[in-house]
Amino acid sequence: MTSPLTCQQVVCRLTDLEDGAVPLAEGIRLRLHLLRCPQCHQLNAEVRRLPAIVEIGLRLETQELLPLAQGALRAAQSRIKGFRPRRRPQPSPIPSELQRLLQSGGDLSLRIMALVHQAFTEGTAPLGAPFLPASVLSQLPPEATWKWKTRGGARMATLLGADDGGPRLSLLVAPHGFRTPSHVHFGSEQMLVLEGLMEDGEAAYPTGCWTHFGEGSTHAPLVLNEECWCLIREQGPIRYTGPLGWLRNFLAA
Repeated sequence: MTSPLTCQQVVCRLTDLEDGAVPLAEGIRLRLHLLRCPQCHQLNAEVRRLPAIVEIGLRLETQELLPLAQGALRAAQSRIKGFRPRRRPQPSPIPSELQRLLQSGGDLSLRIMALVHQAFTEGTAPLGAPFLPASVLSQLPPEATWKWKTRGGARMATLLGADDGGPRLSLLVAPHGFRTPSHVHFGSEQMLVLEGLMEDGEAAYPTGCWTHFGEGSTHAPLVLNEECWCLIREQGPIRYTGPLGWLRNFLAA
């Protein structure tokens, strides 16, 4: 599967796109990004207006409009050169299935996820690993004691609830191209993307997205960016599916 384009890759190709100088497949990927990214869409609109502004200034050759057109060109060139995508997108709403639980207090693992989500909403989420606010880290075991398990290039640490049979809160760090083996939930799972981009079938989960998977749901999320960090809350058992599902279930028993 082809990785999605970054904002920087799109910005570098905006003028080529408008000139029709990109292959069809690449043009489709560029336009799909512009549909999903408000910042790049706005910048592209400015680029598309430039020829008309410059043409008017050159045609009239007046002392007033020619400097205006030249100034607009310099401003747009500066915007393109200095363009930086927003580091933190707006988070998704809290899943409706969880709002009632949170209103009644919820358990510690769910409250911690709500605190992390709040940090995204307020724009105070840390920009560095492990991407958890200090208010959350203070309620977890010391980071130095986290026990990481590795699997297929990914690693996961259980932060809360490993042995009490209740909800389990874990931190997943997975590289580009890692796919969680297909599995079905006999309880539920909540996933909050701390950094990166996950794809699951037709859905994409970017940084700040909080998703709920209910009982009976089956999925196999795939990492699309270089490295993805996710906070995961699971309740109840899971069963792996697919050709090697029986072996994974045996090893997990």
